[in-house]
Amino acid sequence: MQKEVLIFEKRGFPSIKIFDKHFEIKAIDHWAYKSFTYSEIKEIFHYNPNKTWWRKLYIQMSYTAQLFSNNEPKILKVLLRNGGEWTYKTSSTYDPQFRKALNVINRKLC
Repeated sequence: MQKEVLIFEKRGFPSIKIFDKHFEIKAIDHWAYKSFTYSEIKEIFHYNPNKTWWRKLYIQMSYTAQLFSNNEPKILKVLLRNGGEWTYKTSSTYDPQFRKALNVINRKLC
């Protein structure tokens, strides 16, 4: 059994377990972990979908979108080398421990 390097669990964020040779992510609304080896990952990043130009335009033109745009979840995206991708919803608030977990994973990518 591999030694766990870091475990991140917080309400509103996907649960992450980081090991020496792989990491596991469990979505907010799911009961099982998905395992990824570092060698199969092309890129992992966390972004706000409201920061794209077409979303900014929509938010500027719609009063309703302006009211609710800050409460929409951010996205954690895992891009695989074989072209696949996994997306996970996260809280719209900033969490330094979540950022630390993502930085640990990014340092281990090949």
